[in-house]
Amino acid sequence: MDTPALPLFSPVALAVLDRMPFDPAAQGGFEVMSGGLLWPDEFPRPGSPEWAAVKPHWVYRYLLAYRASVTLGEARDEFRPVWEQVTQHAPNWPGLRPERRGEQARRRLRAALRRQEKCLSDLEAHLGAGGQDA
Repeated sequence: MDTPALPLFSPVALAVLDRMPFDPAAQGGFEVMSGGLLWPDEFPRPGSPEWAAVKPHWVYRYLLAYRASVTLGEARDEFRPVWEQVTQHAPNWPGLRPERRGEQARRRLRAALRRQEKCLSDLEAHLGAGGQDA
């Protein structure tokens, strides 16, 4: 059985990403579904027409997941096509900046992943102890 092709960004979405203005004061956070870091200047505001162009098929999560894997030195090649599409067609996207996958980003990402693991372990312990509030 063939593996379905990874969805990619549309040309309109790529144009939106390429026009996203870099904000040097932006503070990144952890995006749990991709397992990567996300800065607020990387994608349009949710609910905007620009967001409607970028969000289909959650392709942005594959992009963040690939960057996270590269940041950790464990490239997930299954997501590489999305990264390559953006590097080729949206070279001004703020998420391509080297510092967003550099050493400081690596430390922040590892810390976020440790916090996520602790949270999941605590939840599993709570549920295993008969926690009825979860």
